[in-house]
Amino acid sequence: MDRETDEVDQGPAERRAGGEGPARRVRRRGAARAARESDGRLRIAAGSPPDIMCRVALDLFAEQNYSTVTVKDIALAAGMNPSHLYYYFDNKEELFMRAIARVVEEAFEQFASVTREARTPEAVISAWIDLHIRQFVQFQKVAKMSLDYASTHNRAPLVDQAIRAFYDQEADVLGAAIRDGVARGEFRPVDARDAALFISTFLDGALFRNVMFPTFNYARAIKTMRRIILDHLRIPDATG
Repeated sequence: MDRETDEVDQGPAERRAGGEGPARRVRRRGAARAARESDGRLRIAAGSPPDIMCRVALDLFAEQNYSTVTVKDIALAAGMNPSHLYYYFDNKEELFMRAIARVVEEAFEQFASVTREARTPEAVISAWIDLHIRQFVQFQKVAKMSLDYASTHNRAPLVDQAIRAFYDQEADVLGAAIRDGVARGEFRPVDARDAALFISTFLDGALFRNVMFPTFNYARAIKTMRRIILDHLRIPDATG
């Protein structure tokens, strides 16, 4: 939008104060919403204002708690005017949801890149478990946020959906790999759902144990779990 158009939108007092007129605010918010309406969700480019807001919000929600962090807190920490947040997000709940969704999306993008060359179900399972070591800090923030949010009385379906989406995707990834291993004759005929749930639950436990005991060696614990679960899944070599 050019400067001449901006000047038409603003009144004299607003121009002197360096503020935005109502028409400009509506158009800017409409442009942000257009990115959402084409595919049902807000597309957030790396380094963009909403991306910065999501990153800052993730840190604040994890450091403090969902109930006490305000839109103003997030905006000020991001170096922005609080009103700018509403160009991209309807409310704090949506920003909370998008902050979580952003971590989930990045995690699955990384997972997809490392499993592109995975040739075996075991390699897929190993890649997912190893991802939790590389992304431990980010996953821990999401876990702390989710636990704090779960204790509030003002739960929102949008946020519940974002949290559930991660676990659903994780269950799909691990379950599919385990079933594939059984079908190939590489794994024992185990219950894929139970095995996937065991892995997921252990990973959650590592995230929270490190919160309680900061010196806890989560990388070693996760690698040990990976070895134990894969040893359990593999069919023993008959010649061994």
